[in-house]
Amino acid sequence: MNKLLSTIIFFVFMVSFSWGDDELCQIVDINGAVVTSVNAGVISLTAEIRNEQPYSLDNNAIRVRVFNHGADTLREMSFCYRFHANKEFVFEHDWYLPDLNYKIDTLTDTTYQIHFSLKQGAFIAPNSYFPNTSGIVFGLHYRYWFPWEHQLDYSYSSNPSFENTEKLFLSMTGECQDDAVVIDTARVKILGYDRNGNGVRDDLDSLIDSEFFDNSEKRASYRYLAQAIQNQWTVFYENPQMTYEELLPYQVLISLGVSLINNTGAVSKMDFNWFYANVLNTKDRIMYEAGIDDVFAGKLLPVAVMKNKKYSNIVSNGLEIYKNILMQEEGK
Repeated sequence: MNKLLSTIIFFVFMVSFSWGDDELCQIVDINGAVVTSVNAGVISLTAEIRNEQPYSLDNNAIRVRVFNHGADTLREMSFCYRFHANKEFVFEHDWYLPDLNYKIDTLTDTTYQIHFSLKQGAFIAPNSYFPNTSGIVFGLHYRYWFPWEHQLDYSYSSNPSFENTEKLFLSMTGECQDDAVVIDTARVKILGYDRNGNGVRDDLDSLIDSEFFDNSEKRASYRYLAQAIQNQWTVFYENPQMTYEELLPYQVLISLGVSLINNTGAVSKMDFNWFYANVLNTKDRIMYEAGIDDVFAGKLLPVAVMKNKKYSNIVSNGLEIYKNILMQEEGK
């Protein structure tokens, strides 16, 4: 009886809240006993993004949708799309931005963000997408249509399908949740972004997925090749004084990748020259690759490495990497 009475008194009269250093909301009864705790730092929103024109060199067509996983209707929400621009740009805001306020924040001389927030009276219903399953759409481009350096945009996605993103500073208030973000633009210009950490540049990941969506073996062979190229570029970026002998093992693994895309028949769907043109998709990357080529100038390049016993150990290690990639692709 005392327990029942205590419960009734708790619910009707004496609910109180206390906030601790660990940002837990504690609900206590009249005797001071903790009834339950809720993590106040966890938000019930997630954001998804897709690229409407993933192969465009001078335009951004971005689609975003936000999902409310909670049981409550939300009347405050904001997110920011952060990007790089070094010329006069145009924000195409009249495509489809229902129930949203927007403004452009200048963060540095070349870094900006579009700050979106809910208009007064707008809301996100529980277990629902905002504004709907199609999302909002907006565009970015230079006024005179110069090439846009997508790889420098912090929030950029090259995926033509919706994917989860943590790059939009999503918040349940009117202000973007912004942890300090420092972008090494010089590095990104060459190595790009690898948001899923698989060792492949994001734009090449999307290209491979779109070309080989129905064949895991061909996907794996090109994914391996892209990773081998990225590994060589990364070590050379860290130490541009590398010698022929130091770079040779990386070149052997790239040569193995070329053999794999031929052996799996992947080149019949996507020609190697077309793929490599996407690897060297900016002037900076063309010049960077030329620096690696200079190291190999006048030296022997490893070819047909699967048949050359001289490279057997390196090839064996490379094939193990390929097998692991293939297992991951088959699991998708």
